[in-house]
Amino acid sequence: MSEVILFRPKAELDAAGNLAGFVRSCRNDLSVFGAGLPFDENVWAVTGSVTLKGHGNKRVRFVFSSFKTVNAARPSPMNEPFLGFAKAYMRYMHGLRPVVGFGSRLTALRVLEAALMEQGDIPDPIRIDAHVLNRAAQLAADHYTQAAAYRVGGQLEMVANFLMENRLTVIPVRWRNHIVRPGDTVRIGKDFDARRQEKMPSKAALDALPKVFRLATDPADVITSSVAALLCASPDRISEVLLLPENCEVHQKVGNGNEAYGLRWWPAKGADPMVKWVVPSMASVVQESIKKIRAVTEPARRIAKWYEDHPGEIHLHADLEHLRSADWLTLTQVAEVLGLVDAGSARSWCIGNKVTEIGDRGDRRVRFADVQTAVIAMLPDGFPVFHKETGLKFSEALLLVRVNELHPQRGTYPCMFEPISINQINTGLGGRATHGFSSVFTRMGFTEP
Repeated sequence: MSEVILFRPKAELDAAGNLAGFVRSCRNDLSVFGAGLPFDENVWAVTGSVTLKGHGNKRVRFVFSSFKTVNAARPSPMNEPFLGFAKAYMRYMHGLRPVVGFGSRLTALRVLEAALMEQGDIPDPIRIDAHVLNRAAQLAADHYTQAAAYRVGGQLEMVANFLMENRLTVIPVRWRNHIVRPGDTVRIGKDFDARRQEKMPSKAALDALPKVFRLATDPADVITSSVAALLCASPDRISEVLLLPENCEVHQKVGNGNEAYGLRWWPAKGADPMVKWVVPSMASVVQESIKKIRAVTEPARRIAKWYEDHPGEIHLHADLEHLRSADWLTLTQVAEVLGLVDAGSARSWCIGNKVTEIGDRGDRRVRFADVQTAVIAMLPDGFPVFHKETGLKFSEALLLVRVNELHPQRGTYPCMFEPISINQINTGLGGRATHGFSSVFTRMGFTEP
């Protein structure tokens, strides 16, 4: 675990001196996120230090962008000196009070910098007071859902306490989060029933789901509809489904001579592993779901097993094994290795992965060893272990696919795999329909107003 060095302000220093000392200490003395963390960069890759369950092979990054440009194609960074404080705070607090949902912590810093910028001066953390914190909370309340704004407000309160305790502001500030917590969804009554009902899928969507399950043939549709079927038959957290081992089915004889059927789960909240028995009326649905998923994901497990058994070597399709002895590859051969459509796509891949080409146009070549190194660098963090808590390997995971296998436009990599993520399932069920991403329903013609 990374060593945490507690920052101790010196009484004789003013707020600006304390702030400079804090940033300097976090830059030079801490090892949180790794001793080689590029502190001065505005994007930190922290995948190895922050684990997000159910997010597959998604890279975790801290982007120190401003509040106004956070969703821009090329976001602008926060302004100094607040930027240095934000970086120091994120590093320090992750060592002291690590959180999985780091988004609220980073958002709190963004709205705080935006509130300081509205004052017309440079956004200096030492000028933070109750007025600035109130404005930051208002920005959060105006731009996010009530639940998200409440979480951001909690992080603002944490920042305020930190500033006061370490004498990092000119005027000591005490501030409490005044953003109202959302109503508890487990309460009863008409209002709460209506609120829960608003979150439910429509009747048309629920009616279409089993039809999609029966009709699905495309890998993305098979995976999405089969995962949905598992969740309907044996309700659990999606992150738990995505951590199922391939060998998850349990058959057990019961007293009346019948057979009980269940799935072996590892609960997301840290409980002991357990078998969750499926009601008999849904057992056949679950069995069919597991069978469908296994069929789609088997090639990915085979590739993962290859990399376990052949460290440092790229997986090649049987028809391409003869390339393993080659020193150089044409771009057409690179495209075959990667499952790309043509030499042009292969050249773009080589440029993006810093694989050096030689030769003139029409006769460009790359070293096989360089392609092999670039592909092996794509292996998921922690390989061969998929889930540290259980020791589950990628080659043993049920929800594993080849890279881009669920993407509607990109070619599937025959040489690399990735775990299925929550976002992929959400997209398949229509979570990004308003952003132009099709769902299993629209692809099969199931629509409603």
